[in-house]
Amino acid sequence: MQIEIKDSALAGFNDLAKRELTKATLVFADDLLKESIRIEASNNSAGSTRQITSGMVVDAAMVIRRHLARPRQKLGVKLVRIGAAVLSMVVGFTYNATRLQDELYMVMFLVVAAMAIFLVILSTMLE
Repeated sequence: MQIEIKDSALAGFNDLAKRELTKATLVFADDLLKESIRIEASNNSAGSTRQITSGMVVDAAMVIRRHLARPRQKLGVKLVRIGAAVLSMVVGFTYNATRLQDELYMVMFLVVAAMAIFLVILSTMLE
């Protein structure tokens, strides 16, 4: 599918701006396709052949423009959240009041607890 934009509409755009416009248009089109497919899948309970209507595309465009769709999460954010959850569980499971009397165990426990706290704060800030 080709999409044409008149040169008169691009008056004042330099080459870099035109490339960024192309990238943004492709990202929007990709999001529109995915959202249209998601809407069709939610309406197609029988599991029959996919048929996306113009109304579904309009609905998908509205969802994207009004920021109702879930924003994309980067892999790094997901890994930080997983790390925060895992380290928090490790801190909970390794807490033992009698073993904390040992200096080495206490230092290791505090390091893991500090890392868990850091990742929880970092994951909150990245949201």
